[in-house]
Amino acid sequence: MANPAQPTPYKGSGKLRPEELIYQEMLGAILDRRLEPGMKLIEEDLAKTFSVSRARIRATFLQLAHDKLINLVPNRGAFIAEPTIDEAIEVFSARRMIEDGVVRKIAAKMTPDRANQIREHLEREHQAHHAGDHRAAIILSGEFHLLLARLAGNLVIEEFLERLILRSSLIIAMYESPQPVDCSHSEHETLLNALLGGDPDAAAAEMAKHLDAIRDRLQLQRPKPAKTDFASIFGRNPKSVAS
Repeated sequence: MANPAQPTPYKGSGKLRPEELIYQEMLGAILDRRLEPGMKLIEEDLAKTFSVSRARIRATFLQLAHDKLINLVPNRGAFIAEPTIDEAIEVFSARRMIEDGVVRKIAAKMTPDRANQIREHLEREHQAHHAGDHRAAIILSGEFHLLLARLAGNLVIEEFLERLILRSSLIIAMYESPQPVDCSHSEHETLLNALLGGDPDAAAAEMAKHLDAIRDRLQLQRPKPAKTDFASIFGRNPKSVAS
C-alpha cells in the first residue's frame, strides 16, 4: 500500500519568505471561512501541516495579529479574530474619511496611464466574478482600493489603508449576507468614470456612496434582546400575586 502523501515543505522564493507564503494561505482560508471566526489555531498542528518550524508559525501569527486578523491571548493561544458590529462600523467610517482624500487627489491629477492601470485591474475583477471565485473577488476588491491609494502617491496612507482593507475583508467574510457582498464590480466602474470626470467633489461623493453600500449590504443589525425569564434563572414557579 502506498504511503500517504506528505505535505510539501515551504522553500520560499526569491521574493517571499516561508512565513509570508504561509500568511497568504492562512489569509485565503480566513476569507473563505475555512478558518472560522473564533477558531483556535494550534501552533504545533500548523507547523506539521506546512512542514516548517514552530518559530515560522509564530512569526506568521505575529503578522496576522499585527493586521488584526487573529488575536493572541496570553496563556490561551491564537484565535481567528471576531470583529464586533461596532468595530465593523468604525472600520468603514475610517475608510470613508481616508479614501475621500485619496480619490480627490486622483481626480485632480488623472492621467491616461493611471486610467489604464485602473482599467486593467477592473478586468481582473471582472474575470474573478465571471469565474465565481468569491475569495479572489474579495481580495481583488480590496486591491482596487489599494491601487487608488498607490496612485495618490502617499505611502503612509497606503500602508494604513492596507491594514484597514484587510480588516474589512475579514468583516465582509464574517458578516456577509446570503448574497456575496464584496465590492461591486459595477460600482468600481462608476467610480472610475467619476475619476475620469476630473471633479474631486463628484469622485469623493461616489466613493462615500460605494463604501456605504458595502457596509449596508452586510448583516450588521443587532438582534433584539430576548425577554428575560426570571423564573428559570431563579428556579421558581411563578404565582399570581393578589392586588
